[in-house]
Amino acid sequence: MGIIGKAVGAVKGFFVHWNSPGEGDYVSSKEIVCYSVGGIGVQFVAAMCYTIAMQASCLLIGSVYGLKPSDLFIINTINTIVTIVIQPLKSYWIDNTPGGKGKARPYLLWLGPPCAILISVFGFIPTTNYTVTLSVIGVLFIIMNFIFQFYLGMYNQLAQLMTPSSAERAKIISLSSIVYSIAPTITGFLLPLISNAFERGQLDINFYRLTLPLFSFIGCFLAFFAYFCTKERVVVPRNYQQKVKFADGMKKIVRNRYFWIYNITTWFSTLATAISACLPWAYIYLLQDANIQSVMTLVIGTASFVGMALAPLMIKKTGKRNTVLISDAVRLAAAVVLVFYNTNFWVFAVACYLMNWGAAVQIITNPAMNGDALDYQQWKTGDRLEGFSMNFAIINNVVLLGLNYVIPYVNEYFGLINDYDVLFDESISSAMFSALAIVSIIGCALHALPMLFWNMSEKDQANMIEELKERAHKLNAEQGLADASVLSSGEMLARDEYDAAADVSGGEGQSDPEGGDEQ
Repeated sequence: MGIIGKAVGAVKGFFVHWNSPGEGDYVSSKEIVCYSVGGIGVQFVAAMCYTIAMQASCLLIGSVYGLKPSDLFIINTINTIVTIVIQPLKSYWIDNTPGGKGKARPYLLWLGPPCAILISVFGFIPTTNYTVTLSVIGVLFIIMNFIFQFYLGMYNQLAQLMTPSSAERAKIISLSSIVYSIAPTITGFLLPLISNAFERGQLDINFYRLTLPLFSFIGCFLAFFAYFCTKERVVVPRNYQQKVKFADGMKKIVRNRYFWIYNITTWFSTLATAISACLPWAYIYLLQDANIQSVMTLVIGTASFVGMALAPLMIKKTGKRNTVLISDAVRLAAAVVLVFYNTNFWVFAVACYLMNWGAAVQIITNPAMNGDALDYQQWKTGDRLEGFSMNFAIINNVVLLGLNYVIPYVNEYFGLINDYDVLFDESISSAMFSALAIVSIIGCALHALPMLFWNMSEKDQANMIEELKERAHKLNAEQGLADASVLSSGEMLARDEYDAAADVSGGEGQSDPEGGDEQ
């Protein structure tokens, strides 16, 4: 069967299983669509949130409000400290979410509206006094960023909880990512065109007073689809009730090598994107044409589609680990080009396309690998620790306190303080871009290095799930309970629905990929 025939068959299969999952799956096509539409909403909110990032390359915070890179670093540092302090409480909320609607879904309902409101306020901050402006932006950002990261994290976590199948997770993440990438593509295309209606374009505060609330509240509404039309499913015994003390949960989490590998890579994500994050500057200070920017944003946005579409195929052929290594190698090579050729907008755009492609591939691999690490934790200790696993953010943020200073230091070293018009000077912008490209090269290399130690194969994960099912069946039988070992948002799946999802075989236990004994 040719490629076209396979594509037609996949489309037909998608609609055949609109209301019920296919053989070996747990999630219907309708539910995947609802999750994806909710993702469009979350990504609309995200697109607006990223316009107020505490980075010098952020046009609103840098060029419009004129905050110094060193002051942005201070805000980021305070934000990191607050995140570290509140993270244990956040993890407790997740693992003890009330209402019986699951661990992730309720937060899509509770956090969306306040996040949209806070984002909208950023267009109306007073500018008569620098200290007042800095203070207001700092406080609002810390509150808004905590809510937004919680909101975005729970949407991503939901994909890992909708099915216990690693292959189906990758499929859901891939399809939903392709769909919700429509949101940043739309905003990337429309925002430059909308900016033409304002005197100073994207440097005009009134532009943000219109666009921030408009897209944030549209996104908030669409995200409700993911709450109302999805379920969470985990493999546990029928009467499973998790109560893990904080100290015990942390001891178990820090012994999981896969969480360490996954989280260490995140330390270097910001460094890896140091040069590609400068694309907004390339539009404004190199290209200087809003109409072409609109088209180019649309074109470069296709990198996300291509990356997310190819990721499942790459995972199937090479595995998740090798897929990450390949994408990092592509990003590193593109950054090398920008060390030497960064004053030509078109070279800059092609290199950023490749870097965005690599980042898009990892949009698929990252949550899939995190889900595999959670499955390993449950197989190893018997605990579902989605919330406790997020306490790695405490360690991550301590490390990032230092690493996040690298980019602001480079910016200010080359003379970017609070007058961003210096970027019109090619000698300054070129030297700074070269330095940031070197930072990206180092970041990509360090991001890839931990992945060399990831030794859990896709077959290992599938075998773990089968053994978890067998354990659950056995415990249900011992306790005289009806056998339904897959929970769905607090509700049991019917036995025939469970059996349709997977044929459970008994017998041999799964060996530990780490080489140790099962605990």
